[in-house]
Amino acid sequence: MIYILDTNIIRKLLFHFPKKGRVFEDIWAKLEVGIEEGKYISVDECFNELSGQFSKDNEAFKWISERKHMFKNPDSAETLLIGELFKDRKMRESIHTKNILANRPSADIYIAAKAKQLQAMVVTTEEYKPHSAQLPNICEKLGVVYITFDDFMETVTQ
Repeated sequence: MIYILDTNIIRKLLFHFPKKGRVFEDIWAKLEVGIEEGKYISVDECFNELSGQFSKDNEAFKWISERKHMFKNPDSAETLLIGELFKDRKMRESIHTKNILANRPSADIYIAAKAKQLQAMVVTTEEYKPHSAQLPNICEKLGVVYITFDDFMETVTQ
């Protein structure tokens, strides 16, 4: 199974999950193996969201930059799917006006499209909200399964 990590998951790993201590070092080693095997990926819009939050000398920026290969661009099928999704007024709300005005990336729809194309599972901290355009709602529209950070960590440690 391929897991597509939302920006909030990568941020949570980088800032709230220790890298020291035997147990944590083992988990980070498993994460690194999963990244190298292409089991844990993300999308280029997540990279753009993350890289805009850090200075170039920040450890988190260095970490994501060294793993740039895990952040995938959309293929042509995903691009067509994204275009279809944006025909829906509610789905267009997934890109907030403040992001458009500030020319900031917005990854949710790209994550869901990548997951649909790869038959992958999305990992996010976002929760489903009725009548919303959050990532879980986009996943539901596409028939994509999404899981929480805790569920993801359970798979990593198995």
